[in-house]
Order: sequence, then C-alpha cells, then structure tokens
Amino acid sequence: KLAEIVQKHNIEMIHAHHRTAGIFAECIFRGMHVPYVISIHNIWPRTPLRKFHGKFFRRLIAVSEFIKREMEKQFGFAPECIRVIHNGVDPAPFERASHEEAAEFRKKSGIEDEIVLSLIARVTRAKGHYILVEALRLVPRELKYKCLIVGEGKEKQKLQQIASGHGLNEKVRFTGFEANIPAVLKASDIMLLPSYQEPFGLAVVEAMLSRTAVIASDSGAIPEIITHEHDGLLFRAGDATALAQTIQRLVADKGLRQRLGEEGYRTAHRR
Repeated sequence: KLAEIVQKHNIEMIHAHHRTAGIFAECIFRGMHVPYVISIHNIWPRTPLRKFHGKFFRRLIAVSEFIKREMEKQFGFAPECIRVIHNGVDPAPFERASHEEAAEFRKKSGIEDEIVLSLIARVTRAKGHYILVEALRLVPRELKYKCLIVGEGKEKQKLQQIASGHGLNEKVRFTGFEANIPAVLKASDIMLLPSYQEPFGLAVVEAMLSRTAVIASDSGAIPEIITHEHDGLLFRAGDATALAQTIQRLVADKGLRQRLGEEGYRTAHRR
C-alpha cells in the first residue's frame, strides 16, 4: 500500500519516524530506490538484534548528540550515518503567556506568595518524581515554596501516598493534567526536570523561553542544552541530596533565579 502511494504521488524522499516506519522505508528503497531518512527521538528501547540495525538502515537524524552516541554504541551505526538536528520549539506561545494567566493558575493551585517549583511531565519513575519527593523531604520545612506536580500517570497515586507519608501535603500539590503549559511556566519560579535519562529535554527549552530558572539532572542530552551555573543548574541524576541542596539554594536566591532565567532565554533563542 505504501509503495502504491509513493508511486501515485511521485514521492522523491521519505522521512520516517522511529524504527518501524524506518523498516517500511528501507523496504521501499530496496524495491523502488526512493531515498529516506529516519528521525530518532529515543534509543529504541526493547529492540532485539540491535547490531543488525546498524547494517540495515542507511541515514538517520538524531535529536541530540546523546542519542547519536548511544545509537553508534548500542546499534553499531557508523558516525557518518547519523546527523544531529536538535528539536526546535516555537517561542510564541511561551512569550505570549500573560501575567494574568499565571496569576489565575497560581490562585487555582492555592499559591499565595511562595516560590513555585514545577515538574511538568508524565508521572513515571523515569522522569524522577520519586527522587524529587525524596529531595523535598530533605529540604527544611520553613523554606517558603510550593512544588507543583503537573501531569498524570500510573505512578501518581503511589507518589501522592509517599508525599503524604513524608508530611509534604502542604508543600506538594498534584494539579493533574494542564493544557496551558505556557501559563504554568509563567507562574513558576523554578522548573524541575530530575529525569534519569532524557533523550532531548523539550521541557527545558520551554522553561527557558518562559524565562523560568531550571534545575535539571545531568542525564542524557540535558547538558547539551544547559551549561551548569550559566543558564541553569544541573545535579547528578538520582542524587536526592544534591537535588535538595540545589532547590534550597535557588529558592533562597532571587537574584540567581532571575539571572538563570534571562541567560536561559538567551540560550534558547541563540541555539
């Protein structure tokens, strides 16, 4: 069927996304000599016969240097077969977000004058939610902040129970799904991304475009976006103590938050 579509519309090149689409593209190339490229957004987890793929596929686009290195190492791709093109983010929605929208979101979330931390992601272990809750347990209770867990996921209920067990009900709010992410970021003083492995980190770029200071793990491609102490703060992935110390430092230092937010904004536009 795909071959019929290619022939009918005289398609000259195929852009496939992920591994399965790439297999179809390779088959079409072998039968019709239509060139193709595959965009890779993660490291193809649970893929069998990994080294076979490096000999089977021809040209790939990786969204980060991290993915490129892992594809070469795990799948046997030659370096010249993979080109890195970072994901882009349209800045307009984040720059248009108004103070009124942000104030409404803060009010809805029960926030007064506290410093707002936000983790905006599907609630899973991989995104580092459990490490964050453990870190907040270590942060002094008198520190004036609220942490918003924005998103849904199968781990949400368990995470809520753990946060409650740590006595964090007054500090951590689970907002559930939020459609207006630019408003959430506008309402946030600090965006958190404590992932164990991040293939790119679109959320980091979105926060930068919102002039929101970022604390993120040093996993995956995040160090390709953030230069530590210049346009964000990094901590060792999985290290709750380091995360707690970084949160405490940034909550207490308004000048640092503002500087990181402005430098992050410049970085997002420059790259």
